[in-house]
Amino acid sequence: MNKEQLDAAMKILTQDPSYSAYTKVANVLDKLTSKDSGFNTLNLAVLRNFTLEPLVPVFKGEISLSGFNPQVYLGGYDTIAQDVFDANSELYRFKPELIFLFQWLETLGPDLVTRFSSLSESDINEEIERIVLGVRQFISAIRNNTKAPIVFNNFVLPAFPTLGILDAQSGAHQMQAFIKLNLQLSELTKEFPDVYLIDVMGLMARLGSLQGIDERYWQLGRAPIGRNALVPLGREFGKFVRALFGRVRKCLVLDCDNVLWSGILGEEGIKSVNQVFQTEVLNLHDRGVILALCSKNNEQDVLDVLKDKPEMVLREKHIAAWQINWDDKVTNLKRIAKELNIGLDSLVFVDDSPFECDLVRERLPEVAVVCMSGDPSLFNSKLQEQGYFDTLTISDEDKRRNQMYREESERKNMIASMDTMEEYLSSLNMIAEIGLADDATIPRIAQLTQKTNQFNLTTNRYTEADIQNFVTDSKTQVLYLKLVDHVSDIGLVGTAIIQYNDNQAIIDTLLLSCRALGRGVEDAFMINIIRMAESRGCEYILGQFKATAKNAQVSKFYERLGFVQIKESEQGSDWRFSLENDIKAGPQWIKINIKQEVEYASQ
Repeated sequence: MNKEQLDAAMKILTQDPSYSAYTKVANVLDKLTSKDSGFNTLNLAVLRNFTLEPLVPVFKGEISLSGFNPQVYLGGYDTIAQDVFDANSELYRFKPELIFLFQWLETLGPDLVTRFSSLSESDINEEIERIVLGVRQFISAIRNNTKAPIVFNNFVLPAFPTLGILDAQSGAHQMQAFIKLNLQLSELTKEFPDVYLIDVMGLMARLGSLQGIDERYWQLGRAPIGRNALVPLGREFGKFVRALFGRVRKCLVLDCDNVLWSGILGEEGIKSVNQVFQTEVLNLHDRGVILALCSKNNEQDVLDVLKDKPEMVLREKHIAAWQINWDDKVTNLKRIAKELNIGLDSLVFVDDSPFECDLVRERLPEVAVVCMSGDPSLFNSKLQEQGYFDTLTISDEDKRRNQMYREESERKNMIASMDTMEEYLSSLNMIAEIGLADDATIPRIAQLTQKTNQFNLTTNRYTEADIQNFVTDSKTQVLYLKLVDHVSDIGLVGTAIIQYNDNQAIIDTLLLSCRALGRGVEDAFMINIIRMAESRGCEYILGQFKATAKNAQVSKFYERLGFVQIKESEQGSDWRFSLENDIKAGPQWIKINIKQEVEYASQ
């Protein structure tokens, strides 16, 4: 097996996410080393109290689609306690980077499922408390031994309550008990850092539990997940992998004809507006997804529809960029990515034409493609089921993202009226605020570490709990950088994590959102970090560049700031700055506002 065979299998999987396609990818991966696959390894531990081996190929396929080579530790059947309570167990020796704790209620609390009518109200409540306590103890034991994120499940509602139609009339009915149990389980995510709930109850409600659960195989081999649910459940898991490891898409690129509306605008005209689908797209906009249009049409005709047609839900103000012309869509998608300063792998392209979809898949494999041919009433589910934009946090910057990109267009228009770039940058009247991370900024800082790829020196991915641990470490400083100019408040766009060790300051993380690049902000940030280290009595600053496929633009960043290279390899380079050297002056067009708590922390 080789990388070409893996690429071929993954291409089939993206076009036809069937169970057999996942199995093919998993089989190829099993025969490749991480080096041969071209992916970094991701260690996944799956702990369970039922038979879920059929899910493993889907887990592996989803992890590979996120750009990792999966290594899976599958705990023994109903051996969770042995795995989690023994600090020297095989689970912890495996060094998991993500743990999936999956339990089936018939094993965990059979009376609640099959003998519910024999239980008193106090029995029911005690059983719920016992189950929640058991899950809490498992999670607590795991968290005491590893910082790996934990994903655990809630439980499927009964298809046929033991009391039949009387169940809904009863004050202490079975359905209500299951919902109460699931609500209490969801509260566990607030008790522990980096613990998340996968909503199996909701998934089975969408699929239909009679389609998703196989009672025959449950009774024969304790394998309850039906064949129809294997791929949907595995893909739900994949959403967590993307969200936790920085693989979430950023931009939805939409065709217009037969997508936003039915009909060809330039021929028979618009027959009807697909308002339900547009409303879902607007919901994504409000969550921070960048919206763009890529359509073969006359530009003014489309803009007139966005402006004047009363049935339209989407308006020009919602669209951050567009390429509306008669050029091929591969070229136009490249233009959109360049204009927005994001990678092609941040795009999700939606079109009704199988030809256009196949062309983009072939020429731009980094772009996710959703073909919307057929019944418009199914468009919502086609887009939602992929979960391309699912995240575990939403920040104020997310909610303002499309507005920020439109404001950036205004800034670009200003450049044309200026004689030099420095004149333009000075005209922006930029103010950069540097402060210490706190409860209000930690979610955004974690999000930046997970999503920023281009200006990111080390690409270390951290969760909110990781950032909180850094914040409470007296030898570590977590800095944020916010930026405003005369056009708008750009928000929190940069972060640095500095670890102090005797006479050295070690830069663990230094990154800047693509929205702020090209302004000299990165230089201003680094220069002030150097000054902070000097104020703490440091003699050296150490920095590292870890090479990835996307951050080549920062390979010489440290050199440009006066650092000396002390090591180089295929993986990157190490750099050192001696504070005996002169510190360069920062860009004169940026005013720096250092928050008072940073000044105190630097003393």
